[in-house]
Amino acid sequence: MAGSELITTASFSPIASRYDATREVPKAQLGACYERLVQRGLLPGQGLILDAGCGTGQMSLVLAEMGYEIRGVDVSAEMVAIAQAKCGPGLQARYVVADVRSLPEHDASFDAIVVSKLFQHVGDWPAAGRELLRVLRPGACIIEVNDRGAFGNAVRKHFSSRADALGYSQRYIGLDPHDRAPFVEFFVARGCEAVAMEAADLTWEKRVSYGEALSQLRERLFAEFWSLPRDAHERILADTERWIDKQPEGRSKVEVMAPYLSVLAFRKPLQ
Repeated sequence: MAGSELITTASFSPIASRYDATREVPKAQLGACYERLVQRGLLPGQGLILDAGCGTGQMSLVLAEMGYEIRGVDVSAEMVAIAQAKCGPGLQARYVVADVRSLPEHDASFDAIVVSKLFQHVGDWPAAGRELLRVLRPGACIIEVNDRGAFGNAVRKHFSSRADALGYSQRYIGLDPHDRAPFVEFFVARGCEAVAMEAADLTWEKRVSYGEALSQLRERLFAEFWSLPRDAHERILADTERWIDKQPEGRSKVEVMAPYLSVLAFRKPLQ
């Protein structure tokens, strides 16, 4: 696609070098999740899988280690380079720069597609959904695997509430992740079967100090807040900093969270 058309998809290039250090889904939990998907018949035991919006390959390198052949696409060349560099010897994984709204793949090319927090970052997300269905073989699944509760710390919640108060409540360029109805309706309207799989027991511990959380906001590491004008971002950041410094333990306070996995699959109709 032309460069001007890519503007409406969020690129994580500016934070590529910090991505893995600030976002992590443990391999053990991901592996257990994928094994359940195989058992449920939502993921084939082998085959070619597309990682759409692959980022640094966190979600699909585990699949490559399980023996699957992986193709990953992302609009960020920097993220793609990191993903490819992480591929170990013998892994069948290839990551390329491409827009999920215009994939360089033939119809019905893939045996499954995995996505994670993709549609909220894509302008005209239905176009991405149609394209993913085009390259998926009939009867196969688009599988959305997200981590929940990893970033709901008190500092970020305070920052978010102040953004809301200033009128910046619509912060995603694509699908609102807090309203799942349009997402499900889109695929069901195209004949897909929606299948939820229980994975909330696949949890882990994440610790973050108030000071670390503040630094991450200052570095603008989260796409949710990229739409904020710089002056508004600085005002909210200053307010959040004052709020932290009023807390009993201030920036040294450590919050312990228990992130878990959430899985929703859409099976493409056979015809």
